[in-house]
Amino acid sequence: MKIRSTCLTVMFMLLFTLVLAANLQAEEKTLNILAPWEAAGQIFKVGPDTVQFIGTFQGIMYIEDGSDELDAALLVCPATQEINMATSETVAHGRCMITESGGSRVYAEFTCKGRLGSCDGNFKLTGGEGPYQGIQGSSKMVIRSALGGMAVDMDSGSVIRAAKGLAAWPNLKYTVPTN
Repeated sequence: MKIRSTCLTVMFMLLFTLVLAANLQAEEKTLNILAPWEAAGQIFKVGPDTVQFIGTFQGIMYIEDGSDELDAALLVCPATQEINMATSETVAHGRCMITESGGSRVYAEFTCKGRLGSCDGNFKLTGGEGPYQGIQGSSKMVIRSALGGMAVDMDSGSVIRAAKGLAAWPNLKYTVPTN
């Protein structure tokens, strides 16, 4: 009789644990995002054929169908970009703070490489606050800009006030743990 009671207790606890674990599973969402942006910063000559941009990219993220909480979120990314003027090759790295309309934040980082006017790479969500605590996700990222073309004609130390471009995340998949 005691063995039967212990067995039922263990089975109940196992079932409870399975139900709890199923409820803690986060739902994966997939978004298609576009973000027009403006950059401000400085250009420095750091080699015979290399210039480096150090500054920030700022914009607004628009979700394709407008149905996600991150639609119209503000995007700020301090970043660096190196441009080889002889080969037109470019490489960039940055970290981002994404602030949704309620004030909650998501953090990310990106790397990309390409040629003047185009930088393709990876975007990774690294954390969040409030309802986004524990967020995880990533996407390929495409950046289009005229920043490289502007840099060609600038002196070292020149200030860029309003370079413009477009960033796209065609398939950002993310999950947020449910509590």
